[in-house]
Amino acid sequence: MNGLENDSNGVTPIQGNDVRSACDLILASDLFRQSPRMSRLLRFLVEKAISGATQDTTEHAIGIAVFNRDPSKYYTNEDPIVRVQVGRLRAKLKAYYARPETGGDCRIGIPVGSYMPTIQRTSAASGSFKPPSQFAVVPFKCISHQGNGKSFTHGFHDELVHQLYQTFGDIVVASTDFTARSGVHEPHAAYGTSHRQINHRLEGSIQIDAGVIKASIRLIDASTGHITLSEQFNRQGALTIALQEDLASSICASLKRFFPPIQPTKLP
Repeated sequence: MNGLENDSNGVTPIQGNDVRSACDLILASDLFRQSPRMSRLLRFLVEKAISGATQDTTEHAIGIAVFNRDPSKYYTNEDPIVRVQVGRLRAKLKAYYARPETGGDCRIGIPVGSYMPTIQRTSAASGSFKPPSQFAVVPFKCISHQGNGKSFTHGFHDELVHQLYQTFGDIVVASTDFTARSGVHEPHAAYGTSHRQINHRLEGSIQIDAGVIKASIRLIDASTGHITLSEQFNRQGALTIALQEDLASSICASLKRFFPPIQPTKLP
């Protein structure tokens, strides 16, 4: 028994070569090209999914096979490398599939609480992602004492709007008036009178402290003011364009999970 779709309910089985081709596309993307260890981890897990070798995807087995841990000295309760790297791999896969065009016939994921990948046909997981009504994107607050924090946040906002448009198509961007208040730049949103049916607004903040970047998002029901979605994304490293793209992709992936896909209409 392997980790691929079987032919129950009339579903054509996914062939191992199709999964390998999908994996090759992922590893060729800019999200993975510069991450050889992450790429090796994904390749290892995909091959185990194809062969159905569940016993080889325990935390201990992965640590030895992928990260070259010494079997006589490796204790998973003392060395969390597998848990950390698989968590990062989940995030990268979500960011990859949040992009408008990923290609391939299969979608590879790693469920929380498991190291064995799941494989789906893209046709089964596809559909046009579109909110039930327009939603507004409010520029994020910048919470940082670093001089380039505000510029990073503005660049991130532009990248997020671009990726949201590529993903959902119809969004509303709130106009902004940044004013300083207690050292924190607060965005004030205003919507034009031509915009209708704005049922949600997306808002959040970028917090930068000691090399840690935290993006917090909230999706607010515009009619009640209640929070309908709240998530945080933590990253480490320099304030680069690549980091802006990574955070925006992760947020798009989260919103795609929140808004159900619209399945294509079948003609009679």
